[in-house]
Amino acid sequence: MLTSLARACARHRRPVLALAALAAVACALLGHGVAARLSGGGWTAPGSPSARAEALLTDHFHAGAPDVVLLARAPESVDAPAARAAGLALTGRLCREHGVTGVDSYWTGPVTRGSCPAAAGGRAPAGATEVDDAALRSDDARTALVTVRLEGGGQAARAAVERLLPAFTGPQGPLRVRATGHAVLDRALERYSERDLLRTELIALPATLLLLLFVFGSVAAACLPLAVGAVAVAGTLAVLRGLTAVTEVSTFALNLTGAVGLALSVDYSLYLVARYREEIAAGSPPEDALAGAVRSAGRIVVVSAAAVALCLLGLLAFPLYFLRSMAYAGVSVVLLSALAALVLVPAALACFPRAIGRGDLFARRRRPPGRAGRGWRRLALRVMRRPLLVTALATGALLVLALPFRQVAFGFSDDRVLPRNAPEVRATQELRDGFPQLRNPVEVALPGWRPDRPDRIAGLDAYARRLSALPGVQGVRTATGSYVLGHDLPLACPTAASPARGTLPGCPALRHFTSPAGTWLAVSGATEPYAPASTALVARLQEARASAPPLVGGPTAQFRDARHALAQRLPWALGAMAVATFALLLAFTRSVFLPLKALAVNLLSLTATFGAMVFVFQQGHLKWLVGDFTATGTVSIVMPVVAFCLAFGLSLDYEILLLARIGEAHARTGDTVRATAAGLQAAAPLFTASAALVLTVLLALATAEVALMKLLAVTTALSVVLDAAVIRPLLVPAVMRLAGRANWWLPTPRRHGARTVAPEGSPLRDPAVHREARHPG
Repeated sequence: MLTSLARACARHRRPVLALAALAAVACALLGHGVAARLSGGGWTAPGSPSARAEALLTDHFHAGAPDVVLLARAPESVDAPAARAAGLALTGRLCREHGVTGVDSYWTGPVTRGSCPAAAGGRAPAGATEVDDAALRSDDARTALVTVRLEGGGQAARAAVERLLPAFTGPQGPLRVRATGHAVLDRALERYSERDLLRTELIALPATLLLLLFVFGSVAAACLPLAVGAVAVAGTLAVLRGLTAVTEVSTFALNLTGAVGLALSVDYSLYLVARYREEIAAGSPPEDALAGAVRSAGRIVVVSAAAVALCLLGLLAFPLYFLRSMAYAGVSVVLLSALAALVLVPAALACFPRAIGRGDLFARRRRPPGRAGRGWRRLALRVMRRPLLVTALATGALLVLALPFRQVAFGFSDDRVLPRNAPEVRATQELRDGFPQLRNPVEVALPGWRPDRPDRIAGLDAYARRLSALPGVQGVRTATGSYVLGHDLPLACPTAASPARGTLPGCPALRHFTSPAGTWLAVSGATEPYAPASTALVARLQEARASAPPLVGGPTAQFRDARHALAQRLPWALGAMAVATFALLLAFTRSVFLPLKALAVNLLSLTATFGAMVFVFQQGHLKWLVGDFTATGTVSIVMPVVAFCLAFGLSLDYEILLLARIGEAHARTGDTVRATAAGLQAAAPLFTASAALVLTVLLALATAEVALMKLLAVTTALSVVLDAAVIRPLLVPAVMRLAGRANWWLPTPRRHGARTVAPEGSPLRDPAVHREARHPG
């Protein structure tokens, strides 16, 4: 089938190249503007208790996490007449803005469009009183908060933020206003991600082109992988654009598309062109060389793409749309890279056989084909002289690199993934410092339960007192008042009503805690949201005796639910990936041991990935090497999953290339030792060149200002380095030498004359093999 495809592409080479160019342009046009349709976030588990709590609070109480938080800083006090007038005017103007569903400010309490304060003059709305909500004022009385809720989400919220921030931040009379909130941070994340993508392309493309020129020695051959990558990336953008019409897709999918698309396009093109040149050097006519190259190297490309795609498909097992977005982008770009390489490379080779297939500016400096890679062959033979020692040392060293992962502390990404000098980050840090009671907000919702009778009012009062006395709780606010350490605090508004008399205080700042949909309580946690003490607090809040089954929301509860969802699905995802990969490699190698060996050594190649996550990005080491970022003391809980799938897939790419070359040599010799040495001699120049090219792309991505992308790039790059420098040249030959004839065992009867990648052999009983392993040369 692959031979027929190669011959068809060669025969119709000009129409194929023209159609590919047209398809790339069409896909680029379809995918244009996809960045504006992507979403930030994607960390929470839909349908979880915390997600239901958030939906209830947003839909029925105008509560929960606000879309925009404005920090209004006064020169002296926010209670000064000029500051109060400016604050009321600011609240009134915001309340009347299109797309704003509600505003809660220090000076007014919660207001909606029907109760907006006057936009000028600093007066409260008719029939209402001005409110001082102490929870929205800093301890130094110089900063007040205005929280804003927007209609809809995604594009609508993004458009509203773009419109509101220029008008409502900066100088507002005597106030200086700065903005944060998840809609503001999502907008900033999108802006920085687009900058990172542009920077990655500006660095990676010329650097990759120079490396390709050195590898191929031909400008035409060097440009070919970039053309394949352009087609694959354009196609993936069109796929993502279509997916945004039916589901949410994360902003980070765009960064993964560019990096993986370029890396794998270079890989697959390199395999095909290098094999074509080998066939030409062996004396094959160009047409036969092309067919032979696609038949052998094309098979590697197909199996490699299938293996990488299977690894990334495992991300679809998780309910978090951040992970699912990575699967959408990764699988699409992998499959399109393979398809583009299998179609465009044969057509280009047939169209420009001399410029791509034979031209080499550095031919005089290269070793002849028969002598290339001899150092790798000698290394393999030396390794196989002491396979047990090499296996023990390599495995021990790799496991040592994983030791920092024992200290991993998981969390969610927050504003600190952005550069520390970003205005949104500075505003969020000011919010943390000035409003410690909002550092770890926890919402407890009682759906369907209302304090509409004296006994229920007394019950809510007692419940709030119990929650405020729990370890780790700073305070509680609800419709009956504010509570600390089991005691109620004096009310901020004058009223004769009290829970003790069976009546609600009725303070404007407390009215939004009840609605026909139920009641909720605002709990302030005393520790950071993702600290173990905070997750323990959420568990205590869920277990506390309540008048109705509580739903607990907030960042800590969302993290706890996401962690539970990941832990629940992870064994199934890993099991499915392992079974699918094993079946694929079993069909490819016709061996039981080789797929098992591939899975085991590839897992070892991930040791640096997980160790570096903790040592570098959690603990903050080596910033001088990887670039500046903010170490938060945690690792985003989704990143190990993404890094595992990506790094494991790239490792399989090199494993498949090496196994194919070893299998070809074993089919000729029936000798495991000689076949392993010959396979490494043939494959090592390719996978080291490929690793250098992939590293170029990953290191370009590591210049990202968004810490999540920096983490993914650096840890995956470390995995690629270890794979090319330790796993393939040292560990694989040692393990294959120890396994001996078990490498080629298949528990099914072999039909007479049936072809396998690795026919039977008994290398361990051949004295000549032992002599060569003892005296490599």
